[in-house]
Amino acid sequence: MTDDVNNRVLGHIGLGLWTMRSMALHPRNRVADYRALGEDAVLAEQLGFHSIWSAEHRIWYDGWVPAPLHALAHVAGLTSRLRMGTAVLLATQHDPYTLARTAATLDRVSGGRLDLGIGLGHRDVEFDALGLRRDQRGRRMDEVLEVMPAVWAGEHGDPPVEPGPTIWMGGMAPRALERAAAKNTNVILPQTLRPEQVTRCLDTLHSHGGWNGAVGVLRDVWIEPLPRRARSMHTRFVNNFREEAGWWILKGKPAHEVPDLLESQMARVADSSLIGSADEVAEGLRALVDAGADFLCLRINFDLVSQAELRDQMHRVAAELPSRLADVISPLGVER
Repeated sequence: MTDDVNNRVLGHIGLGLWTMRSMALHPRNRVADYRALGEDAVLAEQLGFHSIWSAEHRIWYDGWVPAPLHALAHVAGLTSRLRMGTAVLLATQHDPYTLARTAATLDRVSGGRLDLGIGLGHRDVEFDALGLRRDQRGRRMDEVLEVMPAVWAGEHGDPPVEPGPTIWMGGMAPRALERAAAKNTNVILPQTLRPEQVTRCLDTLHSHGGWNGAVGVLRDVWIEPLPRRARSMHTRFVNNFREEAGWWILKGKPAHEVPDLLESQMARVADSSLIGSADEVAEGLRALVDAGADFLCLRINFDLVSQAELRDQMHRVAAELPSRLADVISPLGVER
């Protein structure tokens, strides 16, 4: 495989999600966490990946990073080419003008490398703690999508930033896709969607007319050539996700009060994850590309793996996937 093929394929693949979770039962050193984020980003750039992605939550038992743009500013100072993304930042929980200016500053100082994925948010406790109404998050998102481009264009007294951060609308609900189509933004889809569901999302986007953005898809991925170890990793992954998902709110109720919905979510997570040999992982990713995905964000940074395991996986993905995806990646439209 030539360097050109390697660069072309990895130039359409991002890595995620760096959330720096620190739980009571599994506490982590915050200084070490953020130092590791920078080191991981440097490695991702050296290996040729398109981007590294973080996410946002706050005021919750699992201690996600509450300010991903600030964390990514650390990445910006250590890298020169690697793009930085959020999948997703909870835009409805921010003042839109402050968010726009913070994003513009990061985009400017990084040389235009910010991919700003934004979503509605779903945890009641976060909205309550911030004094916000969850049932008004749609209206707040509409305001964000109006304010940010205006600030970046200099309409509110700020120096223009051209072309401004790339916006990725997170979510798969019809209203989220309608917003993306109306504003002609990119879309980042969750990791549990089957290929045929990705195609349906694309059909919905195009049905609104005039949309020509890119579609990215998250996917839980782990390359492990030994079947026994792959099965063990899958079990660990599902059990870890059950702990996290058990605290989610489903249909307005805690997950433990709606066990059928929790089990349905767990089945989607288990079935959609790509854990196995490089050939098996590549086959699953090829199906997403064939379904219309322009960009792949591989979720390999699981809380259950050590730093050494994570970095070994980064090397495996970089070494083993490009040759297996070269013939389908070439038409993709997301550039560095």
